[in-house]
Amino acid sequence: MTTQGLRSTALALSLSLTSLFATQAEAAVDSLQLIPRPVSVTYGTGTLRLPRTLRLSAGAPTSLSDGLKKQSFTTTAAKGRMKGLITTRLDASVPGLEGYRLEIGKQGITLTARDEAGLRQGTQSLLQITQQYGGALPYLTITDSARLAYRGVMLDVSRHFMNRDMIIRLLDEMARYKLNRFHWHLVDGGGWRFPSKKYPLLTKKAAFRTVSDWDQWWQKDRRFVDEGTPGSYGGYYSLEDIHAVLNHATRLGITVIPEIELPGHSNEIFAAYPELSCLNEWAFENSDVCIGNEKTFKFFEDILDEVMAIFPSKYIHIGGDEATMQHWSKCAKCQARMKSEGLKDDHALQSYMIRRIEKYLNSKGRKLIGWDEILMGGLAPDATVMSWRGEEGAIQAAKEGHDVILTPNSHVYLDLYQRESDHEPRANGGFIPLEKIYSYNPVPKELTPAETKHVLGVQANLWTEYVLDEPHAEYMLFPRILALSEVAWTPQQDRDYKSFLTRVNYHVPALKKRGINVYPLRRIAAINEVDTVKHLVSVSLDSERPTADIRYTTDGTEPTARSPRYTGTPLTSRDSLIVKARLFEGDKMIEAAPMISFRTDYHKAIGKKITYNDCTWNERYTAGGSRALIDGVRGTPTYLDGRWQGFTSPMDVTIDLGAVTELSHIFAKFMQERVQWVYMPGDVEILLSDDGVNFRSVARQKTLTSEDIYKPVFETFSFPMKERARYVRVKASNNRSAGHFIFCDEIIVH
Repeated sequence: MTTQGLRSTALALSLSLTSLFATQAEAAVDSLQLIPRPVSVTYGTGTLRLPRTLRLSAGAPTSLSDGLKKQSFTTTAAKGRMKGLITTRLDASVPGLEGYRLEIGKQGITLTARDEAGLRQGTQSLLQITQQYGGALPYLTITDSARLAYRGVMLDVSRHFMNRDMIIRLLDEMARYKLNRFHWHLVDGGGWRFPSKKYPLLTKKAAFRTVSDWDQWWQKDRRFVDEGTPGSYGGYYSLEDIHAVLNHATRLGITVIPEIELPGHSNEIFAAYPELSCLNEWAFENSDVCIGNEKTFKFFEDILDEVMAIFPSKYIHIGGDEATMQHWSKCAKCQARMKSEGLKDDHALQSYMIRRIEKYLNSKGRKLIGWDEILMGGLAPDATVMSWRGEEGAIQAAKEGHDVILTPNSHVYLDLYQRESDHEPRANGGFIPLEKIYSYNPVPKELTPAETKHVLGVQANLWTEYVLDEPHAEYMLFPRILALSEVAWTPQQDRDYKSFLTRVNYHVPALKKRGINVYPLRRIAAINEVDTVKHLVSVSLDSERPTADIRYTTDGTEPTARSPRYTGTPLTSRDSLIVKARLFEGDKMIEAAPMISFRTDYHKAIGKKITYNDCTWNERYTAGGSRALIDGVRGTPTYLDGRWQGFTSPMDVTIDLGAVTELSHIFAKFMQERVQWVYMPGDVEILLSDDGVNFRSVARQKTLTSEDIYKPVFETFSFPMKERARYVRVKASNNRSAGHFIFCDEIIVH
């Protein structure tokens, strides 16, 4: 880390300690295990020895005293002229957002902060240092400040209810890692969790459902039952619960942002008040409120009044995403609204509602946040956009002068798997490991410096369709939100994933000790590359545990403690390469880290010409374009990695090998992610030709994968043969309805 000459003095906190003496400094910069990584650390020469009883001046933050006590220190208050009196003075010249300076030296510990927020962040850094070093702290100076103002975590408590104790634990960890916004997704189609006095039927009739299993309930039932029904599943928060969460968040300096979803995702409302739907009744596929009905606006204004009476947040989130709009065109009230307001289509109708709700919130001194669909039909004048479908919504909104929060499902959706799915609890498809989150830069490069000022920050979201309880939620959150904290806090140029891996491996045992059900870092990543000049494929291995050994084989056997240790040099082959690898600590296999098996091939089709026959890839999933299926680069466990080519039509491609060639085997690998509308092809057919015009079918294979499997599944269609041909045509059927995908990563020709 570099030393930066940050000068100036602001709110100062001096902690005087007795029985102090110095020795030679024992720490190097890289040994400091702080998360998020501070802007600058400078080490001195010496060590500050702490007594077990620390004297704090009156006025020291209670979070400092409480934190030290949890580390087995005791604290007393300094009195009179005793050293260690806390001097607090505001000085706006301290630079940086939530800026602070922490100094540990011969005279004790001094924390200087720009404001109360900076004081809280500096306190958390000090507590991490005392946790690491105990009673012997290295002399150092930290100068630090936040990159982004909004550093958030969203928790969906509608699909699966989470109790208040879990939320309070989450808030504690968020504060520890300098995350300062908790987005509470209180209502959605899975259940209503907010205690409304004016509309009591919402918790009586829409907070409990027939079963807890999401797929079983959502696909086959969607019915709610009255509170108290035997065998029902659900819950809601009392006012006492909400106040407990808000009071705790306030003490920690965290803002709680409530979400009341509209106009879509409103199935649960109709279980209690069906007259707010276009159908005037509860129905299986009925999730959008009736915008033509004035009672709808009265309902939401009343609910928002109750929310604003409890939540002090400047921002109120109103959802705005994924409205189906399926009944508005047939609803007389909605059509009358469109006619009277001059609205040209359903998107404009939704925009009308968002604008009207925003005007109401503004009249109460609040601001509206919505998911990026609120851009459709025209954005409300002062709305803030939370961009989840990539960055496009954020870029558009920022260029139009609106504030934005980045939360793309490609990088910060925590309901997706964090390692290969075979060894993980059920998740919502997709694949976002720790490194993927850490790699994210939440300031889009398409924005000018002036436009980047509208980027408030970044947020990670945990949707809970497949998160069954509080321990499972913690497993999906930790340690991935530690990566988020560094993305949001640390300057982009100062971030380093290998350094972060070392530090996060230090923090995982501490999280466990605090009772957090943390994901055990254990993933081995296999990355393959292709060298078309040397005609080589290579595989590099890496893991989430830098201190563990990766042992591997290439002969098909399982690795043991006596197998070769991977040293960082890529494994190469001019043909096929099958790598199996496991993690070891010394001679002991890490049981929590299952073996991986990875195959790559330098095959006959690499570098050849390929033609797409009356089909084209989906523009969102190009995998690099026309060479993607024969580039030798294999996909990872997620279709979001840029290596899987996606089709909403059947796939039909022809490879020109350049000359008649002996063919012994053809492979084509596909994936299925049912929850993301990705299915296996019904069948794959191989056709061969010598002239590129007249083709003969030589093999056809139906999928062996059931459509009922929800976990990600990978199937390699294998066609052994003894044939000669110049042209290889591969056809994969897609018999699903519009909007469903098939994904292929590589066609391999031997």
